[in-house]
Amino acid sequence: MKYKGTVVQWNHQKGFGFIQPQAGGENVFFHISALSDRQSRPRMNERVSYELSVDNKSKKSAKSVMFVKAHSGLDKYTAPMSKAQGFSVLFLALVAGWVWLARCSYWVLIGYVCLSIVTFAVYAHDKRAAQKEAWRTKEASLHLLALVGGWPGALWAQKILRHKSQKQPFKVILWLTIFINISVFILVFTPLGQQWLHNFIASIGY
Repeated sequence: MKYKGTVVQWNHQKGFGFIQPQAGGENVFFHISALSDRQSRPRMNERVSYELSVDNKSKKSAKSVMFVKAHSGLDKYTAPMSKAQGFSVLFLALVAGWVWLARCSYWVLIGYVCLSIVTFAVYAHDKRAAQKEAWRTKEASLHLLALVGGWPGALWAQKILRHKSQKQPFKVILWLTIFINISVFILVFTPLGQQWLHNFIASIGY
Protein backbone atom coordinates (compact mmCIF):
# COMPACT_ATOMS: atom_id res chain seq x y z
CA MET A 1 0.00 0.00 0.00
CA LYS A 2 1.30 3.43 -0.95
CA TYR A 3 1.41 6.28 1.52
CA LYS A 4 2.22 9.96 1.06
CA GLY A 5 4.17 12.30 3.28
CA THR A 6 6.70 15.08 3.58
CA VAL A 7 10.41 14.85 4.32
CA VAL A 8 10.89 16.70 7.61
CA GLN A 9 14.44 15.58 8.38
CA TRP A 10 17.37 14.38 6.29
CA ASN A 11 20.96 13.74 7.40
CA HIS A 12 23.08 13.95 4.24
CA GLN A 13 26.22 12.62 5.95
CA LYS A 14 24.64 9.59 7.61
CA GLY A 15 22.11 8.88 4.86
CA PHE A 16 18.82 8.70 6.73
CA GLY A 17 15.85 10.88 7.58
CA PHE A 18 12.19 11.00 8.59
CA ILE A 19 8.91 11.41 6.74
CA GLN A 20 5.84 13.06 8.23
CA PRO A 21 2.82 11.05 7.04
CA GLN A 22 0.16 13.04 5.22
CA ALA A 23 -2.54 11.19 7.16
CA GLY A 24 -0.91 12.10 10.48
CA GLY A 25 0.79 10.02 13.12
CA GLU A 26 4.43 9.49 14.09
CA ASN A 27 7.22 10.36 11.68
CA VAL A 28 8.51 7.41 9.67
CA PHE A 29 12.22 6.59 9.47
CA PHE A 30 13.80 5.94 6.06
CA HIS A 31 17.32 5.07 4.95
CA ILE A 32 19.12 6.10 1.78
CA SER A 33 18.83 2.50 0.55
CA ALA A 34 15.02 2.91 0.49
CA LEU A 35 15.16 5.56 -2.25
CA SER A 36 13.94 4.45 -5.65
CA ASP A 37 16.12 7.12 -7.28
CA ARG A 38 19.59 6.50 -5.85
CA GLN A 39 21.14 9.36 -7.85
CA SER A 40 19.06 12.02 -6.08
CA ARG A 41 18.74 13.05 -2.47
CA PRO A 42 15.68 14.18 -0.49
CA ARG A 43 15.06 17.84 0.13
CA MET A 44 13.48 19.34 3.21
CA ASN A 45 9.68 19.68 2.97
CA GLU A 46 9.65 17.59 -0.20
CA ARG A 47 6.61 15.43 -0.85
CA VAL A 48 7.22 11.71 -1.30
CA SER A 49 5.30 8.48 -1.63
CA TYR A 50 6.39 5.31 0.13
CA GLU A 51 5.49 1.89 1.41
CA LEU A 52 5.75 0.70 5.00
CA SER A 53 8.08 -2.00 6.20
CA VAL A 54 8.00 -3.63 9.64
CA ASP A 55 11.03 -5.44 11.09
CA ASN A 56 11.04 -8.31 13.56
CA LYS A 57 10.89 -5.82 16.43
CA SER A 58 7.67 -4.28 15.03
CA LYS A 59 9.58 -1.12 14.14
CA LYS A 60 8.17 0.71 11.11
CA SER A 61 10.28 2.28 8.36
CA ALA A 62 9.66 3.50 4.83
CA LYS A 63 10.68 1.59 1.72
CA SER A 64 10.36 2.26 -2.02
CA VAL A 65 10.50 6.01 -1.34
CA MET A 66 9.71 8.01 -4.47
CA PHE A 67 9.74 11.76 -5.05
CA VAL A 68 6.35 13.14 -6.05
CA LYS A 69 8.09 15.75 -8.18
CA ALA A 70 10.90 14.31 -10.31
CA HIS A 71 14.39 15.64 -9.65
CA SER A 72 16.54 17.14 -12.37
CA GLY A 73 19.28 14.57 -11.88
CA LEU A 74 21.76 17.26 -10.86
CA ASP A 75 21.45 16.59 -7.14
CA LYS A 76 24.69 14.66 -7.04
CA TYR A 77 26.47 17.83 -8.25
CA THR A 78 24.52 20.43 -6.28
CA ALA A 79 24.28 18.58 -2.96
CA PRO A 80 26.06 20.45 -0.16
CA MET A 81 29.79 19.86 -0.03
CA SER A 82 30.61 17.49 2.81
CA LYS A 83 33.48 17.98 5.25
CA ALA A 84 35.48 15.39 3.33
CA GLN A 85 35.21 17.22 0.00
CA GLY A 86 35.81 20.56 1.71
CA PHE A 87 38.94 19.11 3.29
CA SER A 88 40.26 18.02 -0.12
CA VAL A 89 39.65 21.50 -1.58
CA LEU A 90 41.38 23.12 1.40
CA PHE A 91 44.38 20.81 1.07
CA LEU A 92 44.81 21.53 -2.65
CA ALA A 93 44.50 25.25 -1.92
CA LEU A 94 47.26 24.95 0.69
CA VAL A 95 49.45 23.05 -1.77
CA ALA A 96 48.84 25.80 -4.34
CA GLY A 97 49.82 28.39 -1.74
CA TRP A 98 52.96 26.42 -0.89
CA VAL A 99 53.86 26.36 -4.59
CA TRP A 100 53.25 30.11 -4.84
CA LEU A 101 55.61 30.65 -1.88
CA ALA A 102 58.19 28.54 -3.74
CA ARG A 103 58.24 25.98 -0.97
CA CYS A 104 57.71 23.13 -3.43
CA SER A 105 57.65 22.54 -7.17
CA TYR A 106 54.52 23.27 -9.18
CA TRP A 107 54.80 19.67 -10.38
CA VAL A 108 53.57 18.59 -6.94
CA LEU A 109 50.28 20.43 -7.45
CA ILE A 110 50.00 19.18 -11.02
CA GLY A 111 50.64 15.65 -9.75
CA TYR A 112 47.83 15.88 -7.19
CA VAL A 113 45.39 17.26 -9.76
CA CYS A 114 46.28 14.72 -12.47
CA LEU A 115 46.21 11.77 -10.07
CA SER A 116 42.87 12.97 -8.73
CA ILE A 117 41.42 13.04 -12.25
CA VAL A 118 42.76 9.56 -12.95
CA THR A 119 41.40 8.26 -9.64
CA PHE A 120 37.97 9.76 -10.34
CA ALA A 121 37.96 8.10 -13.77
CA VAL A 122 38.90 4.72 -12.26
CA TYR A 123 36.07 5.04 -9.71
CA ALA A 124 33.66 5.82 -12.55
CA HIS A 125 34.86 2.79 -14.50
CA ASP A 126 34.49 0.58 -11.43
CA LYS A 127 30.95 1.80 -10.82
CA ARG A 128 29.95 1.05 -14.41
CA ALA A 129 31.50 -2.40 -14.06
CA ALA A 130 29.53 -2.99 -10.87
CA GLN A 131 26.28 -2.00 -12.56
CA LYS A 132 27.00 -4.32 -15.50
CA GLU A 133 28.40 -7.08 -13.27
CA ALA A 134 31.64 -6.91 -15.25
CA TRP A 135 35.27 -7.20 -14.17
CA ARG A 136 35.83 -4.90 -11.17
CA THR A 137 38.85 -2.81 -10.20
CA LYS A 138 40.55 -4.20 -7.12
CA GLU A 139 40.07 -2.15 -3.97
CA ALA A 140 43.83 -2.35 -3.42
CA SER A 141 44.32 -0.49 -6.70
CA LEU A 142 41.89 2.24 -5.63
CA HIS A 143 43.72 2.62 -2.33
CA LEU A 144 47.10 2.74 -4.08
CA LEU A 145 45.89 5.60 -6.28
CA ALA A 146 44.71 7.45 -3.18
CA LEU A 147 48.00 6.77 -1.39
CA VAL A 148 50.18 8.30 -4.13
CA GLY A 149 48.09 11.47 -4.26
CA GLY A 150 44.77 10.78 -5.97
CA TRP A 151 42.73 10.86 -2.77
CA PRO A 152 41.00 14.22 -3.52
CA GLY A 153 39.57 12.59 -6.66
CA ALA A 154 38.48 9.59 -4.59
CA LEU A 155 36.56 11.81 -2.15
CA TRP A 156 34.82 13.64 -4.98
CA ALA A 157 34.00 10.37 -6.72
CA GLN A 158 32.26 9.23 -3.56
CA LYS A 159 30.12 12.39 -3.61
CA ILE A 160 29.29 12.62 -7.31
CA LEU A 161 29.24 8.95 -8.28
CA ARG A 162 27.85 7.61 -4.98
CA HIS A 163 30.47 4.88 -5.24
CA LYS A 164 32.34 3.32 -2.32
CA SER A 165 30.69 5.89 -0.04
CA GLN A 166 28.82 3.52 2.29
CA LYS A 167 31.27 0.64 2.72
CA GLN A 168 32.80 1.34 6.13
CA PRO A 169 36.00 -0.82 5.96
CA PHE A 170 36.84 0.77 2.61
CA LYS A 171 36.36 4.27 4.00
CA VAL A 172 38.60 3.53 6.99
CA ILE A 173 41.44 2.35 4.74
CA LEU A 174 40.91 5.32 2.40
CA TRP A 175 41.34 7.77 5.26
CA LEU A 176 44.44 5.88 6.39
CA THR A 177 45.96 6.38 2.93
CA ILE A 178 45.02 10.07 3.10
CA PHE A 179 46.75 10.40 6.48
CA ILE A 180 49.90 8.70 5.16
CA ASN A 181 49.98 10.82 1.99
CA ILE A 182 49.60 14.10 3.88
CA SER A 183 52.19 12.99 6.44
CA VAL A 184 54.70 12.35 3.65
CA PHE A 185 53.90 15.74 2.12
CA ILE A 186 54.55 17.45 5.47
CA LEU A 187 57.80 15.56 5.99
CA VAL A 188 59.14 16.36 2.53
CA PHE A 189 57.87 19.87 1.83
CA THR A 190 57.58 21.71 5.16
CA PRO A 191 60.50 23.06 7.25
CA LEU A 192 59.22 21.41 10.42
CA GLY A 193 58.79 18.08 8.68
CA GLN A 194 62.19 18.31 7.01
CA GLN A 195 63.84 19.08 10.34
CA TRP A 196 62.14 16.13 12.01
CA LEU A 197 63.10 13.84 9.14
CA HIS A 198 66.70 15.08 9.27
CA ASN A 199 66.90 14.45 13.02
CA PHE A 200 65.34 11.02 12.63
CA ILE A 201 67.80 10.00 9.92
CA ALA A 202 70.67 11.37 12.00
CA SER A 203 69.55 9.36 15.05
CA ILE A 204 69.46 6.20 13.00
CA GLY A 205 72.96 6.95 11.74
CA TYR A 206 74.23 7.00 15.29
